[in-house]
Amino acid sequence: MELDTLYRRYCVRLKHALYLSFLTVATVTSVGLLISTCVLHAQDLQHSALPIAAISALSVVLLAVLAACQLPAVLSSDSWMCASSLLATATVTVATILLAGRHAPLPLFALLVAAHTMLPLSKVVAGALAAIVTVACMATSIAYKINTHPNSFYSQLIPETAMLIAASCTGIYYRRMTEEAHRRTFVGTRTCIESRVKLECEKEQQEQLLLSVIPAYIAAEVKRSIMLKMADACQQEQSNRSFHEMYVQRHNNVSILYADIVNFTPLSEQLSASDLVKTLNELFGRFDQIAQLNVLLPVAT
Repeated sequence: MELDTLYRRYCVRLKHALYLSFLTVATVTSVGLLISTCVLHAQDLQHSALPIAAISALSVVLLAVLAACQLPAVLSSDSWMCASSLLATATVTVATILLAGRHAPLPLFALLVAAHTMLPLSKVVAGALAAIVTVACMATSIAYKINTHPNSFYSQLIPETAMLIAASCTGIYYRRMTEEAHRRTFVGTRTCIESRVKLECEKEQQEQLLLSVIPAYIAAEVKRSIMLKMADACQQEQSNRSFHEMYVQRHNNVSILYADIVNFTPLSEQLSASDLVKTLNELFGRFDQIAQLNVLLPVAT
């Protein structure tokens, strides 16, 4: 359950980054289009009032949505992100239909692909939004072509419809492939992290096991010797030795305390294998704690 929640948060963050990129590109494009329109039609601004007003409204809405999406409260709210996505898409669609007219299917192709791949919407909402945009574009084309080009009505309407449907299919396919790639990346990263955590736990258990058998300073000497042997083995052939190296040190004025388990045989007959192992582990653990409290060096024999 925690991994699924973490994966959803990972996907949401990726969607937010793509959505901010979409808003940035759309805002820069609309502002650039507004500036170019004003410059090219500086001598005849009265006849270009409708395009300038539409582009200005589009730029203001996109700038407002982009500024709002920078707030952490908006980014963390799914409802606000969905509402802002719908507002931005509706504004771009209306402005495109008003400005492009019969050429609207071409820029709407990119909008439909972005609706499936870059907006923080579910598959159902993105599909419904793409269908609404397609129907609105087709209704505008039908109204325009019936009055202006009745003879070539079907020959132009069918390719435009096919192009918009292809845009939705492309977006759905790309989204599915991207989600699968993200899933594989997430699973691979999770496996790598789990392996590292497991390795660290096993190293710690190995360290504790070694320290429970021999004193710490001897354990450090043993590990250092093993590392040196491994380094030498990589550089030269290993020599045959009849005996293993012994780590012996002389200690003066030493008192040796022996600890044993009383009535171990009856205890092993009464308990099951798992309970016996658990009991012995608890006893050995308590012995190690007592030895540590009394500054003793536990040595297993």
